[in-house]
Amino acid sequence: MKSIHAIRSLLICALLVTQAPSFAQDNFPNKPVKVIVPFPPGGGVDVIARMVGNKLSTDWGQPVVMDNKPGAGTLIGAHAVATAPADGYTLLAATADTLAVAAALQSKPITLPEKTLQPLTQIVRTPLLIAVKMDSPYKNLSDFIEAARKNPGRLSYGSAGIGTIHHMSMEGLAEQAKVDIKHVAYRGSGPAVADLLAGVIDVAMLESPTALPQIKGSKLRALGISTPTRAAVAPEVPTIAEQGYPNFSAISWMGFAVARGTPPAIAEKLFAGIRDAIESPDVAQKLRGMGLEPVTSKSTAEFERFAETERVRWAALIKSKNIHVD
Repeated sequence: MKSIHAIRSLLICALLVTQAPSFAQDNFPNKPVKVIVPFPPGGGVDVIARMVGNKLSTDWGQPVVMDNKPGAGTLIGAHAVATAPADGYTLLAATADTLAVAAALQSKPITLPEKTLQPLTQIVRTPLLIAVKMDSPYKNLSDFIEAARKNPGRLSYGSAGIGTIHHMSMEGLAEQAKVDIKHVAYRGSGPAVADLLAGVIDVAMLESPTALPQIKGSKLRALGISTPTRAAVAPEVPTIAEQGYPNFSAISWMGFAVARGTPPAIAEKLFAGIRDAIESPDVAQKLRGMGLEPVTSKSTAEFERFAETERVRWAALIKSKNIHVD
């Protein structure tokens, strides 16, 4: 009789063990979720991540807390997510810097995001504008490119930092236009705008939320926008593509990722939750008010394919231009 009870107990335990992962997935999330932001507090990515996190917290009934871990071109934050338990409770606010650029800039990156992170979904994309101060002699993109050809290495452009999409896109334009323009890297777009207005640099590649207030205030003039077709945020600004560079296209984007190996069911729950948060009228309206375009991927696989396409593209440019940070 004792042996029968023992066998029954073992069977019950085995059943509970096999059902535990399923229960955890069905119940997800049942504790606080952490979002690691690989940038300092107060910047654009941080603001967006907190906005989405607040909505997720309301929808899930669980706290969603931010943890800022800047450094190494965003790879410190990426490494923290990659080495966290692959249970869906640690997310990364991921940008093109992380998923497409940072590792290619370093000879010994602390993590390879394409191998250690699972992209979930895009959440926003942002046009870039090439801008000059209002009293600049360059009235359009052709003026600037012509001046750069006549003065190789003497004109300068500012970016938000080495390896940022601002830097990559401007280098891509320089390559297509076959011009040599000096790169001045700043710690963020704010200092670049300040030096552009002061005449320290000739042009800057800026995200639309940074550039548009200065343009509307008649302090900066836009020479072109980076999207393949004109953008709703600035329909009067001609694209760089339509000004003689039909193959040019670049955009700043942001999404979320988790550690590779996260159970598919949990990844799908995260994908659906983030998608619903972005598509909610209040969040979408706030993002548009910031000059951002809310966008979600059709699936986690679609976002991963997109990130890989971007990684291959920018890695090739980084190699051809010999861009590095170490």
